[in-house]
Amino acid sequence: MSATMLTVARTDALFVSALATGSRPGREQVESVVRAMVRLCHGSRGCAAEVAACYGEVPEYAVRRMAWARRVIATHFGGAR
Repeated sequence: MSATMLTVARTDALFVSALATGSRPGREQVESVVRAMVRLCHGSRGCAAEVAACYGEVPEYAVRRMAWARRVIATHFGGAR
């Protein structure tokens, strides 16, 4: 998996997690949550499907949530913010 694909997969998994938007989780917590969500959603594609559903149901929330998830992942793993 390329770095970009891994960043997207991590971001999607964090997006669908129960962590509060705006929270500042540490790297260990992010790693743990990402692993748990990938398992719960049956893989990164399942996480991506949950993200898509959220954009369809509540797009105004999804935009803020995705911006937060991208910042958190970029902070701990690098990549575009």
